Amino acid sequence: MRYRRILALAAVAAVATGCTGLELVPLGAAAVSAGVGNAVKAGTEYTMTGTAYRTFSLPLEDLSVVVRQTLEHVELPLTEAAAHDTRLTLVAEGLDRTVKLTLTPVSLSMTRLTVAVKTGVPIVRDRATASELIAQIEQTALPVLAVRAREHAAGNARQSSAR
Repeated sequence: MRYRRILALAAVAAVATGCTGLELVPLGAAAVSAGVGNAVKAGTEYTMTGTAYRTFSLPLEDLSVVVRQTLEHVELPLTEAAAHDTRLTLVAEGLDRTVKLTLTPVSLSMTRLTVAVKTGVPIVRDRATASELIAQIEQTALPVLAVRAREHAAGNARQSSAR
């Protein structure tokens, strides 16, 4: 998957001519590098349109609480919440931005989060805002993940002492 992205980026760089206003060399270097300083983990994936995907080791209910806390913290008021089968869709509004978050359970303890940020231009997605929002959700999730890790370790300790 990563190689396809690199090849697609190389193809765009090869085809792009003239004054694009976009520095393709730094863009390519940023796409290829997955350095330690990245704010969003390497597990975050993007579609060509800028929708971001990230899977969390949290049940849907826990991730839903984390997402709502994060939206409140970054002052993106929730305008809509709807359940569709096993998925939960949340919509929040910002200044000239609409954020759509979809939480889909992968298992009882894992949930995939999809973040799409639309701007005032109908077909343009704001990938930078989606990335920052996922980074903020990760930060909010850290204490919840730490509690889950302690509970898991305690459960394993009880099981091994029972043997």
